Amino acid sequence: MSVINTQAVVLKALKFKENDIILTLFTRNYGKVSAIARGAQKPKSKLIATSQVFSYNNYVLRKQNDMYVVYQSESIKSFYNIATDFDAFSYASFIMKLVEGVLVEGQTNNRLFVLLVRTLFLYSEGVDNPKFILDAFIVKFLDYTGFKPNVDACTSCSSTNYRKAVFSISDGGIVCDKCIKKQENYLKIDQTTIRLMQYILKNDIIDINKAEVAKVLVDELFFLLKKYLINYFEYINFKSIDMLKNLT
Repeated sequence: MSVINTQAVVLKALKFKENDIILTLFTRNYGKVSAIARGAQKPKSKLIATSQVFSYNNYVLRKQNDMYVVYQSESIKSFYNIATDFDAFSYASFIMKLVEGVLVEGQTNNRLFVLLVRTLFLYSEGVDNPKFILDAFIVKFLDYTGFKPNVDACTSCSSTNYRKAVFSISDGGIVCDKCIKKQENYLKIDQTTIRLMQYILKNDIIDINKAEVAKVLVDELFFLLKKYLINYFEYINFKSIDMLKNLT
């Protein structure tokens, strides 16, 4: 019988039968893992706290047939406060689905794991600009999953000496003013937004949270990232984010 001991974040929790919960875990050591928490729906279950979406926990998992079973668990951080803030909850829920969709069973991604935990920490503590944290997460998510946008040089001629640039979704990066004529599919983008993406890529998200960024730049960056994600990740659903926009 295979036994693993690992830290993990609960990406998804589905009620199963009368008392159990099937967890989709992003583990630090083993990538995405499915595990069943037996009896976790019972009011007095010791597994209730570690069967909640967003929670960050230690697990001992035992392999039984094709599924792991939660043998022991201990809470590291519940991130409970996320559920009390509508904006934070909506953005964090989107992030969980984004991460779950890209992960492969058994494939580790430690940088993404740390980024996720730190982002959940920020949302649970409360941030002044939750949408900017979402922007920052997505930019770094793209980097850590092999889809890093090229914002350091023109994707067409590799020049770093340009006055203005646009963004090409199909080429995955900026296109300088000299090469724009060669492109049919590009987005006009403020040069400050390009510098903002460069800043995000070079810094930790905890430090990024300290930056003061104008709403117009946050919105422009999200507009770009939304199109970028749709182009590369077919499973993306923006309903929860679009609902937030309609409420503001």
